[in-house]
This record gives sequence, structure tokens and C-alpha cells, in this order.
Amino acid sequence: MSAPAQASMINQIIFKKCSEAMADDFKKAGKTPPEGMVTDTCNCVVEQMGKRQTIEQAKTFCSQQSIQKYGQS
Repeated sequence: MSAPAQASMINQIIFKKCSEAMADDFKKAGKTPPEGMVTDTCNCVVEQMGKRQTIEQAKTFCSQQSIQKYGQS
């Protein structure tokens, strides 16, 4: 498998796990995420992890960005 193909697969897995986790969190809170929030946040997480951030660093950074953009907490 080529490096770009492997990176793409990893990114897809990260995005999927992020989306599932966010959906679960919103469901537990009894809320519906604003349109585009999950996609934006998870794309951010994938991007940050591509920059060698840990999952926790990526989650923190992207959650803060998302809250600023969408006004959710």
C-alpha cells in the first residue's frame, strides 16, 4: 500500500471514530449538533493529527474552535 493510500485510510478511520464519538456525546446530552459541526470538528481532528498532535491535543484544539464557531458547549 502506498503512503498516500495508507494516510487516507488512517484519516478515514480517525474521522469515523471522531464522528461516532461526537454523535454519542450529543445523544447522551439529548442535543442535536448544529449542521456541519461534526464534519468541521472531525476534519480539524484529522488535520491536527496529521500535524503530529496527540489525539487529546487535537480534540482540545478542535473542540475550542468548534465552540467558537457554533456556540455549543
